[in-house]
Amino acid sequence: MSNGTQINKSISIGHIVTTVGLVIGGFTFIYDLRESVAIQAFQLETVEDRLERVVARTDDQFGEIMDHLIRLEEKLDAIVFPNPRNGTTN
Repeated sequence: MSNGTQINKSISIGHIVTTVGLVIGGFTFIYDLRESVAIQAFQLETVEDRLERVVARTDDQFGEIMDHLIRLEEKLDAIVFPNPRNGTTN
């Protein structure tokens, strides 16, 4: 008696090979993914270190610029507002 569905309960060598191939492919994919994540994490640390160095260098340069501006301001103040104790009177 057949009701229109045929289910073959035998396992062929092709099924076994395909299953093993899928399992190996899955493990390979997961390994490559983990390796890619590790590489990305290392590159991120490198970029963060570089950014920290750039920020430190920029802060140092900003400090130098501020020092130069203060000196220029003092020189301009001396020119515009002469000190009467220097012996110059108007």
